[in-house]
Amino acid sequence: MTTAEGQFPAPPATAVTPEAAARDDAIGVAREWDPLDEVVVGVPLDFRVPDDAEGLGRSLAFLPSGFAAGWAEGGGRWSDVDPDGYARCREQLDGLAHFLAARGVVVHRPVPLTDDEQSVLAEFSPFSLQIFVRDPVIVIGDTVVEASLRLPHRFKERFGLRPLIAEAVRRGARHVVVPPGRPVPLDRVADARGPFLEGGDVMLFGRDILVGVGAGRYATDDAGLAWLRALLGDAHRVHRVPLHPRVLHLDDGLAAVREGLAIVAREQFTDGLPPLIADWDLVEVSLDEALDLLAANVLVLAPGEVVVDSRVPRLAEALTRRDVTVHTLDFDAVTRFAGGFRCSHHPLRRTPVPG
Repeated sequence: MTTAEGQFPAPPATAVTPEAAARDDAIGVAREWDPLDEVVVGVPLDFRVPDDAEGLGRSLAFLPSGFAAGWAEGGGRWSDVDPDGYARCREQLDGLAHFLAARGVVVHRPVPLTDDEQSVLAEFSPFSLQIFVRDPVIVIGDTVVEASLRLPHRFKERFGLRPLIAEAVRRGARHVVVPPGRPVPLDRVADARGPFLEGGDVMLFGRDILVGVGAGRYATDDAGLAWLRALLGDAHRVHRVPLHPRVLHLDDGLAAVREGLAIVAREQFTDGLPPLIADWDLVEVSLDEALDLLAANVLVLAPGEVVVDSRVPRLAEALTRRDVTVHTLDFDAVTRFAGGFRCSHHPLRRTPVPG
């Protein structure tokens, strides 16, 4: 049953059980900048490169300019067509996982998709990715939302995270699923009917939640936003944030480093900055930096501590001047797929801090 065309009723919100609240390992995320305790980090699935990778790059405006580099001859496995690119992507993702583990963060990785799982909707889009685990799930409080992804090749990403979701439920989390949108071929994705709701568009500020809705229609839509509002009810205030047509997700050009300090690509916000952060101290990057380098797509370790791409020293210096602890890592082999550090991890637990 639908509440309006393309909109589905969300299950009613439920209170956190005392048993879940009392657990030391309970799933829970309330704000972008709370200290990171447990996380899932993506993996570079050895997918089959499409025959016309360059044409695909031209058709999706959000892809970085070097997306198809080294893929002149498609049709084979990534590790065969572009062995250096594949090896470097694996090295950089593993490096991020090791960096976090060395800090005491509990790190999980997705289960690699089987060949059968990779074949799902392959006639609509030949890719199979598991790098950007930010998008297939959304952790809000102790609720794990299984998202609805618009690009047809991304539907299957949920399968590699199902064991983690099941474990989260055993630890007291609540699991809900956004009704999947209708799949269409990749070249018609802008016309797909949702609801679509993706983790890269959802940013947590305590009771307030920002949700990006892009004019390019590559990801979250208004039906997905309405579904989330219905799910959360009065417990949260969900704010719609319109995005530039070239932008895939809200986190392409926004990061909350700590309360009162954010990184922004001002040009991505077609209706101006969200009022929630408009009076914050803002470190600005250009839209090209946000889309080609994923400059704003940082990983927030704790209030005032972040991981930043090594290619944007200007950003690192600007943050350091604001008493932010900055760690730099190479990530260029990952960002070619239009995602950075935030896209490549999803927090399962952040320790709430006062304020």
